[in-house]
Amino acid sequence: MKLYSELTKRGKLRRQRQLALKALEHYDLDVKDFRLLAAGINTIYRIDTQGGEKYAMRIYSPEETVLQDNQAEIFWLKALNCDTGLRVPEPIPQRSGAYITIQDHPYIPGERRCVVFKWIPGRSLEYYLSPEKYNKLGEIMARLHTHAESLHVPLNIQPKRWDKVFYYPDEPVVIYDEQYRHLFSPERVELLEDAISITSCALSELHEDDGRILIHGDLHYWNVHLYRGELYINDFEDIMLGYPVQDVAVSLSYGRTRDDYSKLREAFQEGYTNIRTWPVVSTRQLETLITARNINFINYIARVIPDPEEMLENRFENLKTYLYNYG
Repeated sequence: MKLYSELTKRGKLRRQRQLALKALEHYDLDVKDFRLLAAGINTIYRIDTQGGEKYAMRIYSPEETVLQDNQAEIFWLKALNCDTGLRVPEPIPQRSGAYITIQDHPYIPGERRCVVFKWIPGRSLEYYLSPEKYNKLGEIMARLHTHAESLHVPLNIQPKRWDKVFYYPDEPVVIYDEQYRHLFSPERVELLEDAISITSCALSELHEDDGRILIHGDLHYWNVHLYRGELYINDFEDIMLGYPVQDVAVSLSYGRTRDDYSKLREAFQEGYTNIRTWPVVSTRQLETLITARNINFINYIARVIPDPEEMLENRFENLKTYLYNYG
């Protein structure tokens, strides 16, 4: 039997399927069909039951999250489904009542964390972008923040905090790694160091204040589905303790090269302020937080994308623009 590390991607997926089917035995689901839906950072399967219900199983990447992240995700999703009418994923418990299945496989190293959710219908908002939809998205983000402010987070729930540039658990920073030297010229390293210095100070100062709440952490249009005119918010995997302005910065960091970006941004802000006060203090604050996200993403792209140069070039141009205006 080959070592897992020696397998092709297809071979690894075959073994992961065996692990997923074993995890599925813990649930009271009369499965009709079980098939691979996505194999990126996480592995996701679609489940169809004999009764016509649809579900999704996510196998979390052991490199990208830890158990505490997944527990925080389940905690907030359960509360949102109980307390609000927002359309968010609904986690499904095992027969035992547990929501996270820790599953092993004799020929896969370590254990994998698996969760089953009710199916989120529709297609990505990417295909339907408009000021009207962004207005609704702003309202939904405001409702998420209002709910989070009222939520007591128990001590056993310990989400990560976005209080530094590289905030993921055990995240390898590859800027100075010899293996990635071809991606980080001295000029690029200097740009990163200058931007990290500014954004680190801003994050530190922000987190001196009280008022951290649970935030989505990755609410962009690929994580939103449109179905029958309604927006469904997906993928709470990056949930963290932070501030509403940080969530806004993530959402508004996407689509900035679009011709209609200014209209989308205005619509988003209008939707948000229909519900609660706009959390952005200044354009500089927003651009600094967007840049902090950009730096984190540069590190991520370099690690996981096979040929990242084109993406990196665009990201470094954004860094230059930020430093020219605010450095």
